[in-house]
Amino acid sequence: MGAAAVIGLVVLLGDDDPEPSQPEPTAQETDEPEPPRAPLTGEAIDDESDLDHPAVAVKVSDVEQAHPQVGVDRADIVFVEFLGVNYTRLAAVFHSDLPDEVGPVRSVRPSDAPLLGPIAPAFGNTMGSEWIMDYVYGAGELDDLGTQRVSGSNAYTLNQQRPQPDHVFAHPGELLGLTDFSEPPEPYFSYSSEDEASTAEQAGGSGSSVQLAYGSGSPITWTYDEENGQYLREHQRGAHEMAGGERISATNVVVIEAEAETGKIGDGGGQPVPIQDLVDSEGSFVALSGGSSVTGTWSKGGENDRFELRTDDGEQLRLAPGNTWVELPQPSTGVTTG
Repeated sequence: MGAAAVIGLVVLLGDDDPEPSQPEPTAQETDEPEPPRAPLTGEAIDDESDLDHPAVAVKVSDVEQAHPQVGVDRADIVFVEFLGVNYTRLAAVFHSDLPDEVGPVRSVRPSDAPLLGPIAPAFGNTMGSEWIMDYVYGAGELDDLGTQRVSGSNAYTLNQQRPQPDHVFAHPGELLGLTDFSEPPEPYFSYSSEDEASTAEQAGGSGSSVQLAYGSGSPITWTYDEENGQYLREHQRGAHEMAGGERISATNVVVIEAEAETGKIGDGGGQPVPIQDLVDSEGSFVALSGGSSVTGTWSKGGENDRFELRTDDGEQLRLAPGNTWVELPQPSTGVTTG
């Protein structure tokens, strides 16, 4: 071997050579893994197995004699359904927190299929007209655990101190034990991360309050409480409070404006009732969180499809992690943010 070759080999193998360059770590390698989240609140949880069960939905009476209600303040999501002028009923959905008692419980209505179908819950109710039951359970993915279906169980009790028919109360834990469903719900809404602002907060629209109505005698106001970062609800009777004095509050308020028309679906027995136009439809929404609001358009396919919520800028709506109340007034009643 020539001298030049030997020198070249020494240079290649010398101790002073730099170490071979290493690839930079990728974002996937450096970022902490996302914690699991509760599917109906978007809140971080320690152990997904704690929520490895279906949701429980309960229909709750909202007429004057039904107040004060029980357990509704602990729901992940509450839908306020329009049932007629000055007349609403709640569909309260529980998954991350199951109170011992919820009520007063009332009957199934057509809106339950498109609102609850995407959640596939065990469904507590006091039954309903033939055509409504046929439609809701034929079109929506819900496990019917109405009072007559589970008679003899501990799923319902009567409170004789309450006026009829608002004297029936459900026990979500018992309903969960009776369902044939086994899967936890898919996320109903999209959420910002714990350290990211919600879409409403990023948009910065006026959102210290929102006023809406289900008729001239049913005004609803949500007012932002900066101290606890929650919206507080008032109805025509004043502050919306539970039987134990707890004030109804929400991290997010979503107002989905939907037309309603009295009619029937199918040929079963029973009287016509207001049917909200939620299937294969679209309309306007306003969403509030963190003291701010954003407006946009909602759209929905079939009964078991989620709402698609897009802002006026075309962005997907992301709520703040926490509980959500969904108000569903008719567009003609008007919605005002302040």
